[in-house]
Amino acid sequence: MSSSNEVASLASSNSKTLGASFPVITLPSGIKVPTGTVDSNKTKEDEEELKGLAEQMKAALPVLKKVGMFDLFTPDEWVQGKSPGRKLVGEEAKKLEL
Repeated sequence: MSSSNEVASLASSNSKTLGASFPVITLPSGIKVPTGTVDSNKTKEDEEELKGLAEQMKAALPVLKKVGMFDLFTPDEWVQGKSPGRKLVGEEAKKLEL
């Protein structure tokens, strides 16, 4: 994240989307990132809520890249399994070539 406004915005989105407030941590590099960025097991009937959740997950991709998440788990690994949230993250990361 490059600014405190971006961190606050993503933290606010997390709170709304996931229904909880998560702390902001400072990485050794000095970058501040909110925790709880991706909740891959949310399943909701309402299509609009799912679209909103998908957009929030897509917005988190740059943060996941900065913290090295795609070094630990490649986008192909994110796509595997039954979780629609993980699959979405992997597919979107592939599109962005993360």
